Amino acid sequence: MVRHPTPLLLVLTAAAATACASSPHPPAAEIYQGRWNYDLPDVATMTNIATMNIGDGVQGPQIGDIVFTPAGPDRITGRTDVGCTWQFAVTPTGLELATPNQTCHNPTAGYTYTMTAWTVHVTGGHETESIKAISHHRDRDYEFDLTRGARTRAPEEDPKSAGEFQGTWTYGSPDPRTGANTSLTPGAAPTLLNGSVTITTSVGPRLTAHTDNGCDWSLIARGNTAKLDPPIQTCTLADSAVTLTAWTIATDGHHQLSSISGTAPTGTPFTATGDLTRR
Repeated sequence: MVRHPTPLLLVLTAAAATACASSPHPPAAEIYQGRWNYDLPDVATMTNIATMNIGDGVQGPQIGDIVFTPAGPDRITGRTDVGCTWQFAVTPTGLELATPNQTCHNPTAGYTYTMTAWTVHVTGGHETESIKAISHHRDRDYEFDLTRGARTRAPEEDPKSAGEFQGTWTYGSPDPRTGANTSLTPGAAPTLLNGSVTITTSVGPRLTAHTDNGCDWSLIARGNTAKLDPPIQTCTLADSAVTLTAWTIATDGHHQLSSISGTAPTGTPFTATGDLTRR
């Protein structure tokens, strides 16, 4: 004798099927998915300050964002603001690299680095992480260690955040430990950055940054971070041009850190790191 499912069993089975169909990756999608900005680095606590075995006590403040998207029931893809993509596995306590020694050529800085370890933990709208990596340069490899990484989830549309960036910002003194307020060109001595940058709000989260050389650049703000948008912009000067391929700014409304990459009027690539205060 064949027993037919009871109506209650049919209802429960249908509900379970619907839940599975609508939520293929529920834990990863809900907990990690979205854009996460690094909090403003803090030397006192070493939060978002990486150490590198370059010279004596070289430190690297971390700014920028990562966007996590689900890639399977237990996989997450993370894409950083510099254009690198990393694959993570979901564990009972957080995320870790799905496979060790993932490598990416950083298109903005012009060198390749390998991630040997990267763990991520999320609590509500806050994320903590630790990273170990090796950056590969022409002369040698350098070790990179971020022990106390911290990020905050940022909305995709955030027009209110634009006001934190507006104003005139002045470059501070150069810092040899971090390379702040210097511009680097391959094969040349560092160039000191001075003067100011004036940022005005445009429409919604959009900003215009006016530099001392007479150029205007368009950025978009989300949370405490603003980025060049569109990602490649050119400013034509009297008889030459400057092209920016990346410009990331992090601020708390009073203090600002920035990272810029591009091509100088001479045609040579450069990277610049800024540490500015608002007047």
